[in-house]
Amino acid sequence: MQLAADTPRTRVRRRVAVGDALIPGGIALTLVGVIGDLIGRTLDASATQSAPLIVFSLHGNSPWHLLLLAGILVTSVGGIRWAMRLESELGGLLSAAMVLLLGMTLVLGAWSGVKSASEQQVAAGVGPGAAAGSGVGAAAGAKGSPVGTVTFPGHVHGAGATDGAGDVPGEGGSHVHGVAIPVTAAEAPILAKQLASAKAASAKYKNINVAKADGYFQVTQFIPGLGLHLANLKISNTVFDPAKPQVLLYEPTVSGGYKLVGVAYSIAQQGATPPVGFVGGSDVWHFHQNLCFLPGGSVTVAPSAAACQSRHGYFQARTAWLLHAWIWQKNPAGVFTEYNPRVF
Repeated sequence: MQLAADTPRTRVRRRVAVGDALIPGGIALTLVGVIGDLIGRTLDASATQSAPLIVFSLHGNSPWHLLLLAGILVTSVGGIRWAMRLESELGGLLSAAMVLLLGMTLVLGAWSGVKSASEQQVAAGVGPGAAAGSGVGAAAGAKGSPVGTVTFPGHVHGAGATDGAGDVPGEGGSHVHGVAIPVTAAEAPILAKQLASAKAASAKYKNINVAKADGYFQVTQFIPGLGLHLANLKISNTVFDPAKPQVLLYEPTVSGGYKLVGVAYSIAQQGATPPVGFVGGSDVWHFHQNLCFLPGGSVTVAPSAAACQSRHGYFQARTAWLLHAWIWQKNPAGVFTEYNPRVF
């Protein structure tokens, strides 16, 4: 049996055949990605208004988005191989055009990912005015300096690495918190009731759109371990009530929405003594220094009020007392521990 000669013409035909198969295959992948994303959004009500339909997020990425991107790339590659069919008439001009199209697709995908990451991230602390009367300027000092008047059992965390603007990105900065004391047998049932009250009051906010309708708004970007914080200035920050958290904590979902993972309390009380919160000593209150809340719902650490104001931000030399309660996403380090390793 004589095999066909491997000529340039036969090689082109093989490439054309492969290209013809890649194009419908890529289109199929794209359609599956779009349909899967739509179904996911139907099942996750909070995703409807929290993110656009097609977003290549760098955090909490949807597998449907990745499938859609793969379909676009496969279709582009198939188009390039199919263009070889016309090489004899147009030379390399059409192939060059297809390569340019593929390059534009890759650039668009990368740009969409960066843009999505910067817009969807959200989280930790209190926002402008949330600690009104809580001592703005009361603990002013150089970035990273501890609050010298704090004498309760606790410790100070220093500032993290600075970014190009001279600030410490995210939650960062020095902050002070106490040390947890285990609850007693007598306190345990009371604490359980308080936590149940917090869950009952916040259950409706599993849908982030309901929280926004009730007055909660984004105050910081998403920070791994801390979550997305939405604050409500209509809730009093002078009295502790387990059923009235001033802050809600969320993390992004793969479908582009947000999942409620906990609540936080903000009490405008000065001095070295933390507020009276949950029963016992297991609730660990803390506060931050030199935070700069920027327009658009992000937070950083600034060396001074002037540095923050130069970026049109709201500066807090010292925040209100803050307490995280991870009642919707279990924290292996403890329900009141500031950081939750399962929120990422």
